[in-house]
Amino acid sequence: MVEVKNSQKSSVPSDWVMISSTKAVSRFHSPFIIENYRHLNQLREQLVLDCSAEWLNFLDHFSEHYHPVSKAIGHLATIDCLFSLAQVAKQGDYCR
Repeated sequence: MVEVKNSQKSSVPSDWVMISSTKAVSRFHSPFIIENYRHLNQLREQLVLDCSAEWLNFLDHFSEHYHPVSKAIGHLATIDCLFSLAQVAKQGDYCR
């Protein structure tokens, strides 16, 4: 964004776009910035679409293996619980 005093506003090229202004200054974007900003927004939109598609693809693949993974997580949780109880039992004054 280029900021120009309003007294010098006539020296700004005609193809530049005024973005905002105050009593003292006006702010402009060049055609290069406008075109690249438009392209950047298109890429951002495409990124959102690609991420959504890949997330759905991941969920489809994950759902194929959900039950084995769920069982493994359950077994790991049981082992973690037993290990924690064993550590507490080793601290003393625990008979079981």
